[in-house]
Amino acid sequence: MREKMLIKKTNHLLLAGFLSCLLPILSACSALEMNAPAAKSPVDQPGQAAVASSAMPATKMPATKLSADQVYRVLAAETLIHKGQLATAAQVYLDLAETYKDPALAQRAYELSSRAGNGALLREASNLNTKLNPNFIESWQVQVVLALRERNVDAALKAWEAFYQHSMDKGVSLKSIFLSTATLAQEELDANSLLAFSERIRVAHPSAYAEFSHIMMLASVGDFSAAFDQAMRANAQYPDQPELIQVTVSLMLKINDGRGVDWLQSYCDRHPEDSVTGEQLGRVYVGLQQLDAAKTQFYKVTQAHPNVLSAKMSLALLLLELGDAEQAETLLTSLIDSKQYVDMARYYLGQSYYLQQKTDAAMQQWQQIKQGNYRLDAVIWQAQVLSKQQRYQQAQTLLNDFKPEDDNDQLRWIEAKVKLYGLQGQFKEALKLLDQALFSMPEVASLWQDRANVKYELSDYKGFEKDMRQAASLSPEDADILNALGFYLADSKQSLVEARQLIEKANDLQPNKYYIIDSLGWLSYQEGKLDAAKQLLDQAYQLKADPEILRHRLATLLALKQRQEAQRLVQQEAKRFSEDKALLKFLKQMSLMP
Repeated sequence: MREKMLIKKTNHLLLAGFLSCLLPILSACSALEMNAPAAKSPVDQPGQAAVASSAMPATKMPATKLSADQVYRVLAAETLIHKGQLATAAQVYLDLAETYKDPALAQRAYELSSRAGNGALLREASNLNTKLNPNFIESWQVQVVLALRERNVDAALKAWEAFYQHSMDKGVSLKSIFLSTATLAQEELDANSLLAFSERIRVAHPSAYAEFSHIMMLASVGDFSAAFDQAMRANAQYPDQPELIQVTVSLMLKINDGRGVDWLQSYCDRHPEDSVTGEQLGRVYVGLQQLDAAKTQFYKVTQAHPNVLSAKMSLALLLLELGDAEQAETLLTSLIDSKQYVDMARYYLGQSYYLQQKTDAAMQQWQQIKQGNYRLDAVIWQAQVLSKQQRYQQAQTLLNDFKPEDDNDQLRWIEAKVKLYGLQGQFKEALKLLDQALFSMPEVASLWQDRANVKYELSDYKGFEKDMRQAASLSPEDADILNALGFYLADSKQSLVEARQLIEKANDLQPNKYYIIDSLGWLSYQEGKLDAAKQLLDQAYQLKADPEILRHRLATLLALKQRQEAQRLVQQEAKRFSEDKALLKFLKQMSLMP
């Protein structure tokens, strides 16, 4: 479907973006309990170390009183740091720490070894810190990471067991120990070694927190399905454990295949006080496109927890998606007084007014958004409204007055101006703007896609294909780009084999999208598989009553020699698309005018 070549920001995409959640990374809790700094990523790549936060400020003096000669060496080391000779300075501090058994010197040696990216020094410094600063969690973690880098699971376990035993002796909770362990999931480690290490810990120290840590490891290597299965087993063994609940929900949102929904619904029914998980269940339903179930769930949360504003905003966005603008308006109006959501509420309140054809009220809301993430969105909507009123100069002025604050704003601002040029039929101006943008941002796939569409409007079909292929090379997993190129190849009958490869990949990446199913149907039509084409196009039209899909359905019915069915369909849908020029032209050509 060519109309969907441009990536458009719809309410549903915005809703999905707001409702989506990421797999949690929990690292600070244990560090706080142990009175140690939060665990960071101590090793960046084999033999190197990332910049770690300083465990001891440069001005902090060691606990041991040093001789004048040793003080001179400390000052010399600090001078070396200013000169960028971090490894040499680290060695000086390491020697001093070993001589005087001073914890502060040991931490300084560790910090400088990390910043220097010297693997040998880092290993030596972390070893010393585990002895002199047993509460300094990064030292223990480095020992584990370095061993796993070398795929030495036994050495990693030995270091971890020492950390575990020390922590238990100090009265540290299992939760803190395993939350610290789970931060290893952030490291780039050999998957087999990491999982073997984690599995042996899970077996040796069974607990809900050990299960959580192992699940995080499984997720970190990309095995989300196995992580989810493990999470469900863990929930059966340790029911209603918060960390397990949260990681399971995160995995459900990630795999998005419906598994676990009944279990999560049962938990939420038993625990209506858990507003966070109740909201997440609503998000799961949204991800599964079960919007009525999502609405019911969000209503439950807002009724039980009227002060949970995020649930109220989620419900308002969902109501907009379902076309219930009046109820959405009520919720959004109540959120305007919230500092946290004021701009977001005004932006979507403007949309609710617009859907109710209260254009002036919508414009008034958007005009009040002067800063923040929704400022550009509000400007773009105002420009679109002005364009529909054919007040193109005002729309152009509005966009010209906007000053992008970052690259993302710059990109969206350019695309908005391109769209405005398109509405005015000024495709050559749009082409000039895109040429300039691509000169400075040649790596942005969406700009190549936009320029391809402009070239198509200028009947430069070779240019369209060239630019769209460039977009696909830059973003090979972008379903919209793949679909656009595939549809073009199918529609022009240039390469039906390649078209099928592209569109089927797009469908795998984004299943159940009406415009991709339309492309599959039209491809089947071009291949002469008319029965398959009819089935696919009917399916696409059920998802979205779109005039282009209707044209494809009518063409297929005529090819099947089902003219009476085609005429019945035209009569049925005549009022809906009475102003669509492309459809009217097709109906005249096919003698199907109602």
